[in-house]
Amino acid sequence: MPAVAFCQGLKDKDGGVRIKFVTTDGKIERQIINNNFDTVFFKKKRISLLTAYNLLGLFFQSRSLIREFKPDFIAGFGGYLSVPFIMCANFSGIPNFIHEQNVRIGMANNFLSMFADKIIFSFSNTQISDRIKNKSLFLGLPLRKELKRIDRQEARRYFGLDEKCFTILVIGGSQGSYKINTQIVGLLKDKEVCGIQLIHLAGYYKYDSFEREYGSLNIRHKLFAFLDRMDYAFSAADLVISRSGANTIAELVAMQAPAILVPYPYAKLHQADNARFLVDRDAAVLIEDNLLDKRILKHLIAGFRDNPERLEKMSQALSSIKMPDARNKMAELAWEMVNENN
Repeated sequence: MPAVAFCQGLKDKDGGVRIKFVTTDGKIERQIINNNFDTVFFKKKRISLLTAYNLLGLFFQSRSLIREFKPDFIAGFGGYLSVPFIMCANFSGIPNFIHEQNVRIGMANNFLSMFADKIIFSFSNTQISDRIKNKSLFLGLPLRKELKRIDRQEARRYFGLDEKCFTILVIGGSQGSYKINTQIVGLLKDKEVCGIQLIHLAGYYKYDSFEREYGSLNIRHKLFAFLDRMDYAFSAADLVISRSGANTIAELVAMQAPAILVPYPYAKLHQADNARFLVDRDAAVLIEDNLLDKRILKHLIAGFRDNPERLEKMSQALSSIKMPDARNKMAELAWEMVNENN
């Protein structure tokens, strides 16, 4: 999504720009791209020392694509797929940058920091080593231009929800969170839970089973595997329950949406660091994944529902967090780097 937002920024500056968007082949990726760009889908690979041939194959594919497309600029947004393209850019003298979404630098970007011309960070509290400080920039995380606040009642009408009922938005991340999904469904089976309605982004994993579970519940809800119109979802919600991927954190700040964050406990604890960015500013509440259950959710939801002043304080804390206009600043930087190279 940050890559899509960056491309939107490029098109806003020059509608005639040619963009070749390279990503892995999956349901989420195809829905996010949504035919907006000339896209090349690479098959997902397992990358490790034991499968180095996969990475070598990607190098040949990347070099072939670059020779065919002849780009003036290459941008990498993390993950193993960025590695061959940024390295080829370095070897070919093509201006480039990499963007780190999380507070903690990921493995691919940490490696690529030796080859990239510039390294862009999403969060001001990222620990940056002296080795890369001279080419590091804090520009924030680019968000899609569609993400703007909508009148709450209008947003609830969009989903066919009660305009006055306390509304919770549940997000498990792009792949969905089985742990969050199961605990939410378990909570809703409690007959003492009332006075709430939900917008639930369950992801594709076991979506059919959650759809059946909701069908047996007497509670107003909208269930999705994937939702493109997150502007309506955030605007409709009083409270968000979510994983804490970098894009979600940036969206919560932009939409001033109070949240209960449940960081994904693996992947080198990237999400825990992201969550603390808000928690340390009194802008969110954190629950460790191993402590998440319907009892604690019931307690926290009731506390927020019955204490609107607490939600308002969290919204104010979110509004005080200054995040750059990353979409346009990154696009401007790309154009500047290309012009300097010509």
